[in-house]
Amino acid sequence: MNSTKKYITEHEHIFSLKNKGKKDYSGSPNKLNKWSFLGLCYYHLKSVIRCIIYLPIVLYGGRKFFNKTLALKGSAKKKRALIIGNGPSQGYMSTEELNQFVKSGGETYCVNYWNKNSELSTHIPTWMVFSDRQIFDEKDPGSIELIEYLKNNQSIKIIVPTTEIKLIQSKGLKNEIYCIVDIELSIWQNINPLLPRGYITLTLYKALAWSIYLGYDSIGVIGMDNTFPKNVYNDINNNVIFLENHAGKDDTLLDLSSHYLNVASFYYDVLKMFHHLEYFPNNNIVNLDPYSLTDRFKKVNKKDFFKLIPNNTA
Repeated sequence: MNSTKKYITEHEHIFSLKNKGKKDYSGSPNKLNKWSFLGLCYYHLKSVIRCIIYLPIVLYGGRKFFNKTLALKGSAKKKRALIIGNGPSQGYMSTEELNQFVKSGGETYCVNYWNKNSELSTHIPTWMVFSDRQIFDEKDPGSIELIEYLKNNQSIKIIVPTTEIKLIQSKGLKNEIYCIVDIELSIWQNINPLLPRGYITLTLYKALAWSIYLGYDSIGVIGMDNTFPKNVYNDINNNVIFLENHAGKDDTLLDLSSHYLNVASFYYDVLKMFHHLEYFPNNNIVNLDPYSLTDRFKKVNKKDFFKLIPNNTA
């Protein structure tokens, strides 16, 4: 098959997938004007003003939980952690490996709809991190399933933004709840979860920031494929179309044209996604996916990671 036929075949396959329709965003689509001097000034000024306005609300919402979270700082120095994102490489893991990792003293972190992965969700993670309010909107059948999953597994410790604590409590969950400050301050490179973050709003990054806050001896990441640059397409009407390929779910298309005016504006956010990983230390963090586009962390074989022994217990 020559390159033209391969090109046509690939795109015919992509656009034959189920289309979830247009994702709704508030406001007008992003324009690529942030690289100009005035554009950058406006972008950062808006972030500062938003932080000034909303930070008091955010702090007030978590006032009863901050001491609980403060007490955890550096508490995991003799442990290992495995951060599991929703990328396809999540499937490199098996339930047996995850259970054995926890049995040996490690802790696992999962995000969002982990329960939907029929192959792996029988592993009960140590922690689950949520930052999207819509996840607990009971109008969504997936939300009801997630709430039931958490109710049936009360050992899972939950991490949510301070603004979502009341919502979580209203679901009748008996799991331990911890809070993070989930508001961005773009002029700062902070990753401390109790202060405004300097990085893009990705739940997996928040899970990683939390694990660094706890001070694990070694941290592995899987499912942080960050294949966004390879998953964007453009249809006949020049709409920005994204291929969603999460572990445990069928590939689907999502129309992002209500948020991105063009492909260039989409790639601007992709640039930030990779650049903001530079805010995270990489001395004790490894990536278990050999094909991941995330090159911030050294890549190692998962078997080698599972063999690691925390320095403080060696």
